[in-house]
Amino acid sequence: MNPWMMTALSAAVVVLLAALIFVSYRLYRLKKLANKTMEQVDDMLEQLLLGHKVTYFPQNEDSLLGKFQTQAERLYEVYHSHERREQQLRAQISSSVSDLVHQINTPIANIKMYSEFLKDGGLSPEEYQHFADNLEKQAQKLGWLGESFSRLSRLETGIISLQPKVQPVLPALLSAIDQVSPKAEQRRNDICLTGDQRLEAYLDKKWTEEVFFNLLDNAVKYSDPGSPILVELLAYETYIRINVCSRGIRIKREEFPKLFQRFYRGAAAKDQEGIGLGLYLARQIVKDELGYMKGEADEQRGNVFSVFLRRTI
Repeated sequence: MNPWMMTALSAAVVVLLAALIFVSYRLYRLKKLANKTMEQVDDMLEQLLLGHKVTYFPQNEDSLLGKFQTQAERLYEVYHSHERREQQLRAQISSSVSDLVHQINTPIANIKMYSEFLKDGGLSPEEYQHFADNLEKQAQKLGWLGESFSRLSRLETGIISLQPKVQPVLPALLSAIDQVSPKAEQRRNDICLTGDQRLEAYLDKKWTEEVFFNLLDNAVKYSDPGSPILVELLAYETYIRINVCSRGIRIKREEFPKLFQRFYRGAAAKDQEGIGLGLYLARQIVKDELGYMKGEADEQRGNVFSVFLRRTI
């Protein structure tokens, strides 16, 4: 083999060795980088499971690792949103049970007391009738409490979900008026409907009927006998407004927000049937329909409770 060929072969061997060394080094670097990346991925997932967010890869970079990290964080948010929702539901149920126990204690104590009185053989017919009537009232209160609380709990915990859609308001309103009419006739309260009866809004007919019934029932209970109850239908740009107006004991301005609280009963409600859940339930329903409620006192129209429902979504 001549010197030129020997030189060429040696050069080729050197180049080959250099290439092998370079490839080996690159493989070593890639393996090290891969191990480090997998350690970061493992740590990121472990930290997410522990409830901590860590960022190893550029979030705005259009790479597989960046996309993987973004998707993992989304899964983390979904998991914890369900966890938070579950915690909220447990707290809500616990609070509801506490409220229910607190509210039923009084009628149960009264029922026991009146039962003891009725066992007394020395009662006059008038006294016996008085205690029997009070016993019936307390039993009715327990019935109202159970029925109202059942509806409210199912609504709050999502067991019952509203199915609102854009539809006419009048059918739900007329149905509520029909339900309250017998009581209104007894008290000689005429229910007057004014405004555009063709208005439509985003609502669930069945549950919105419950809202209107609560407002109308309260209007009849707390209005002056023989006074008219005015129902107004008004159209705004984004909402329609339904006002229920009644004349009776004037509610103070600072008391209106309290009336929408659970179990709150105003000063005028002491001698009337009810448990203080109607307006709270009504507000929850309207809120789920993306609307809102408010109350105010008006010089001419008396106490005014308003429902605002969206015209579209």
